[in-house]
Amino acid sequence: MLLLAACAAQTPSPPSAAAVAVPKEALPLDEAVMRLAEATLAVEKNIPPGTRRTLVIDPLIDRASGAETTATRAMASRIAALARDKHPELELKPFTLAALDEKPLILLGAITAVTEAGSLTNSTEASNTYRIWAVLGDVQTGMILSHPTAWVRAETVDATPTAFFRDSVTWTDDEAKAAYLRTCAGAPGTPMDPAYLRGLRAQAVVAEGIQAYERGDMASALAFYRQADGEPSGQQLRVLNGLYLANLELGQRDAARDAFGRVVDYGLGKNRLGLKLLFRPGGTAFVRDPGVSAAYPMWLEEIASRVAQRETCLRVTGHASMTGASITNDRLSLARAQAVRATLVRHAPPLRDRSDAVGRGSREPIVGLGTDDMRDALDRRVEFTPRRCQA
Repeated sequence: MLLLAACAAQTPSPPSAAAVAVPKEALPLDEAVMRLAEATLAVEKNIPPGTRRTLVIDPLIDRASGAETTATRAMASRIAALARDKHPELELKPFTLAALDEKPLILLGAITAVTEAGSLTNSTEASNTYRIWAVLGDVQTGMILSHPTAWVRAETVDATPTAFFRDSVTWTDDEAKAAYLRTCAGAPGTPMDPAYLRGLRAQAVVAEGIQAYERGDMASALAFYRQADGEPSGQQLRVLNGLYLANLELGQRDAARDAFGRVVDYGLGKNRLGLKLLFRPGGTAFVRDPGVSAAYPMWLEEIASRVAQRETCLRVTGHASMTGASITNDRLSLARAQAVRATLVRHAPPLRDRSDAVGRGSREPIVGLGTDDMRDALDRRVEFTPRRCQA
C-alpha cells in the first residue's frame, strides 16, 4: 500500500505534442488556434484533482520581428477564452508581478511564415502558409509541459503590428526576444530557458506598459517602463523604445531625446541599429507628414553625435521591401543610405572619413510581406553598423 501511495503521488509525465492531434494541413487561423490551444492546455494530469493552477499568458509574438501583431493578439485571446471555458483547473490571470509571485503556469508562443504546410522551415519571402506554436511552462518547476504546432493559411493572418510596435522607431537583435524564442523552441519535459525565467519580472512590467500605452494612458506607461528599466533584465529594446515614445507623447522632449540616445547606444552596442525612416515613393526625401518625420532630424543628429564620440567607423545600409525590380531596389536603397550618411556628416564632419553607405535592396527582409505599408516598414529600414576603422 505504501508503494502504491508513493507511485500515485508522483507527478505524471507531461503530455506529448501528439496527445491532442493537430493536423499538418494549413487551416484558417481561428480553427488552427483552437486546435493549438486544445493541445497546449491538455495538462490536466499535471494538476492534482480538486486544485487549480494560475495561468498567465506572456504576449505571443511574430518570430522574425519580435512584435505583437493583430494575429498574435487574436491567438492569445482565443487561447484565453478556451482556458476560461473548458479548463476549470486553470485560473487565468493577467500577466503581472502579482501573478508571477504565485509561480504560475505560463503560456507563450509565436507565428512565422514557412515554406509549406507541415514544414518547420521558416521563410523570409511572401508565403501562403504560416506556422504557429505555443509552449506551456511551469514557473514553479522551470519545466516545459507542452509544445504543439499548427499551420495556418496566410490569407487568414493579419500581420499588422499592434500600436506600440507600429510606433516603435528602432529595431535590433535583442536578448529578451532571443530568450523568449529559445523557450518557445523547448521540448516537453525539458527546462525553460534560464535567461527567459530571469527576465520574467521585466517581461510582466513591459507587458503592462504596452497595454497602458495602447489605451492612451501615457503617464502609467512611462511609470511601467521606468519600473522595467530598473529590473536586472530591463535593458531591452522594448523598454527603451517605450521610454522614448511615452516621454514624447507627454511632451517631455528633453527626456525623449535622452531616451532615444539610450536606444542608439544600445543598438550600437549590439552592432546593429535599424531605424524606421519613411521616404517618399521612389525618392530619397522623407515623407512630408510631420506626424511621421518631424523627429527624424533629432534622430540623425543624435546618431551622428554618439557615433562621432566612439573610436569607430560606421556603415549605413539601406534596405527595400520585396516589391519592385531588384535593380531598382538596389539603386534606391543605396541612394537613401547615401542621403542619410550625408546628413550624419553634416551633423558630425569627422564621420566623412569614418563612414560609408551601401544598399542591400530587398535581399535582407525581416517581414517579407511586400505590402509597402506599416506591416513591412522594417523591410524599408536604414541600418547603422559600427565597424573597425581600416588603416
